[in-house]
Amino acid sequence: MRLAVCVLRLALALAGGLILAGPSLAADTPAKAEATPPAQASAAADAKAAAPAPAPEKPAAEKPVAERPAVPAAAPKAATVAGGDSSSDAQFFAELGYKDIASAHDVARALVILASEGKECGGDFEKCKAYLRGRGILPDGWLCKAKAEDPIDKSCLAALVCRALDIKGGLWMHLFGPQPRLALRECVYHELMVSGADYAHVSGGELVGVIDRCDRWRAKEAGRELPKLPTAPAVEEKK
Repeated sequence: MRLAVCVLRLALALAGGLILAGPSLAADTPAKAEATPPAQASAAADAKAAAPAPAPEKPAAEKPVAERPAVPAAAPKAATVAGGDSSSDAQFFAELGYKDIASAHDVARALVILASEGKECGGDFEKCKAYLRGRGILPDGWLCKAKAEDPIDKSCLAALVCRALDIKGGLWMHLFGPQPRLALRECVYHELMVSGADYAHVSGGELVGVIDRCDRWRAKEAGRELPKLPTAPAVEEKK
């Protein structure tokens, strides 16, 4: 009987101890749980530092600017055809003024018009050279050998002008003849051409201006004045 009572008291004592120890074990568990997050946070920070930095975002591509429409030319340019023939000399000069570079064919025909004083001689390149050869303007060293589409420079044009107008020039031209560079200086002196590089190409508009000045210079040397183009009458200002 006493043994049973002792065993019962021992069982009750063990049960009471377990009950008292339960809260302490439960109190220790949150501490361990609370200690875990800092370690995980440290590991996460280390992993974030070791991870490569994200590549910078590329800027958005700019939209292409729409091309502006081409500005139309003020006037249509005449088509350049090697050996082409206009219906008249007036039409020839009207088309010549729009050309960027004058050709040997243009120069030959313009000189024929200048030398013949406006007579209609046609626009055939070989016939023009034959006429200039008969007037003593050819051979000149360039035009007599050039092709119809070859461009002409200022010095070669000046030599042809001096031959066409029979300009004697100074001492050096008397000794060596109308050489291209000497002829260009002489034409600039007589205000027949504008100064510039002797190798510069002659435009169609420049050639038209040279032929006009040559015609007026020849008329002035002969003692006659060419009629001026009519101009619009001046409008009186109202007071």
